[in-house]
Amino acid sequence: MYKSLIFLSCGQRDSEREMAKELENMIVKDLKMDCYNADSVHGFDDVMSITDKLAKADYYIMIDLRREVDAKNELPLSVFTHQEFALARAWKLDKMLVFQEEGLDSCGMLSYVLAHPIKFFRSNLVDTVRETIRKDKWESSYSRNLVASEIKQSDTVRHADHTGQFTGRIWQLTIENHRRDKAAVNTVVVLNSVRSAKEMKDIPFFDRSYLKWTDQVEGYEHTILPENRAAVDIFAIRVGERGIFLLSRHDYSPRSPIVKDVGEYIFEFHIYSANFPLLKVPVRINYTGPMQMTVIDTATTAEFE
Repeated sequence: MYKSLIFLSCGQRDSEREMAKELENMIVKDLKMDCYNADSVHGFDDVMSITDKLAKADYYIMIDLRREVDAKNELPLSVFTHQEFALARAWKLDKMLVFQEEGLDSCGMLSYVLAHPIKFFRSNLVDTVRETIRKDKWESSYSRNLVASEIKQSDTVRHADHTGQFTGRIWQLTIENHRRDKAAVNTVVVLNSVRSAKEMKDIPFFDRSYLKWTDQVEGYEHTILPENRAAVDIFAIRVGERGIFLLSRHDYSPRSPIVKDVGEYIFEFHIYSANFPLLKVPVRINYTGPMQMTVIDTATTAEFE
């Protein structure tokens, strides 16, 4: 089951990291959400990780902590925290909460935007954040991005398309749009890579055409409406034929299998939509011969880009 991701921006000093860890534990245990705690020293790799997580995050929390000003510290706040806030605004996160410690006036990025920070004392920070999230009705199942939720296997069916007919089973991946305000327009799915799970080597293949959406005649592009879902046929196996086949727009006839040999494979599917970031869905399967295949890992390891 999908869990919402909260990006938590706090501070990098030891005492600030301790508070951030308390908040992270509360978010995970009490609110049943995932949390990315941006408390590392910010080198180049850390900055890249932060931008990656912000692109995937569903919610954003900024903790603006007051610091004493001295010769070494000319600003009463964490510069990195305000930079992360600026990045969150650039990524257009619309579900944001900003908490500001009592005694700290709005400065830094908060002085340029209408953020309406919620005041707190350090002694009640965790309780204040918890109750504010509940009051704002943040949902653990919400996602501002597309979600790959499950894979189902059909019964043995007769299937026909522009390349011919076959009898076999089809595996279908469900893609969900949890947004209330945005449709996933012109959504397409392609098989991006195939890898041997044993040797961890990429296997070359020829078909990167759009895959067919379930129960859609010649339907290789689909719009997923707000708070709706759709299934796409990601691969099939056929009676009397070896290998794993795609149900794609590719017009070569007869179709050739993507892989023929028995073994474990990792198929990575890419889901593109006009209004959403790229969604990567790796699926690990065990192919043991004609009409015999098991999905080992489903789409729960999906990644965004």
